[in-house]
Amino acid sequence: METIVKPTHDVVVVGGGIAGVSAAVAAARAGSSVLLIEKGINLGGLATMGLISWYEPLCDGRGNQMIGGIAEELIRLAVSVGLDDLSPTWGGEGHHEENTRRRYCTHFSPTFFALALDRWILGAGVELVLDSHATYPVMEEIDNSRKKCTGVLVEEAAGRVFYPARVVIDATGDATIAHRAGIPCVTGDNFLSYWVHDFTYGTAQKYAESGDLAKFRRWNCTGSAANGNGHPEGKPLYRGDSAEAITRFILDGKEMLYQKYEGSVRYERDIMTLPTMPQFRTVRHIVGKSTFEGTEDGVVCVDSIGATGDFRCAGTHYTIPYSTLYHPDFPNLLAAGRIISATGEGWEITRVIPDCALTGEAAGVAAALAVQRGGDVTALPYDRLRAKLEQNGVLFEIGGKKK
Repeated sequence: METIVKPTHDVVVVGGGIAGVSAAVAAARAGSSVLLIEKGINLGGLATMGLISWYEPLCDGRGNQMIGGIAEELIRLAVSVGLDDLSPTWGGEGHHEENTRRRYCTHFSPTFFALALDRWILGAGVELVLDSHATYPVMEEIDNSRKKCTGVLVEEAAGRVFYPARVVIDATGDATIAHRAGIPCVTGDNFLSYWVHDFTYGTAQKYAESGDLAKFRRWNCTGSAANGNGHPEGKPLYRGDSAEAITRFILDGKEMLYQKYEGSVRYERDIMTLPTMPQFRTVRHIVGKSTFEGTEDGVVCVDSIGATGDFRCAGTHYTIPYSTLYHPDFPNLLAAGRIISATGEGWEITRVIPDCALTGEAAGVAAALAVQRGGDVTALPYDRLRAKLEQNGVLFEIGGKKK
């Protein structure tokens, strides 16, 4: 089969979830020609297609904003186009009951957010291809054990396509490109949960009485919480590293959901939509130059790409190392989102929307700066990366910015 060869881009980003769109926009704004490849037909990943439409806190729960930059830009984009329950403390417009947690977080409309993301990335000058499945990176040996990625092979309607790149960012959520390039990876286990948005006669009444649309579109989880409570008894844990495993996870989740609604009055409820991608919390992550373990509360790492907290716990303060985004033997490959080198509690902390945006922005800026210096992301002067991220509004103070 003939392979169609496309023009070279400075940066190719694989995966159009929150990490991918953040990386693509950051790289484009930094002056690179950027291509974003997405296997679905909507952007946003788990936040939109996966219906996990809660934007976790950008603050530490004690009045300190921890995360800025594109992560903050995206929460503002999400609430500008659809429903929200953002507290007025953090700029919410009050079209809802006061968020009693008073944290810088919100629910949002996954459908309108997906629509807005199209405009957002195209407006930044990013080239986009949808319904395109990136299959393999094309690797070239440099010296000894070091390998360079010359581009990515993609299967799409026209056939097999090769997209050459100077730097490649893997934002797939399952480390497809990094894993197949040969970067060491770790596979995660998952509890069974299945998320949908539904509405009922009762939620419609609440909306009619209050005018709060967030009361109508109900965020409904069946099965396990993040800590395993609710995982079906006797069911093994699930992995997302094969078609068979993914199919079992999806079908078991759908059956569990079906059973939940059995016995309910059919004309008093409906499901708005089912997720259009598997809702795994973790699939694979790379083993990078360094690893974020989630035990570093209060520690300022020497190559920080920004401050963050733990969405589950108030008062925690972390910094994410740039060296978690790459492996030293792969000088033009970067990871972003839930596939960075993070393990244990660190993986739980970094897999959510704000941290995916944070690491995505850092990867995009690093890729663009590396292109200007020959394409080696492992040799990028840290001070240049930090200066650009600070210019973009990324927050580095571990104590946070007081509201």
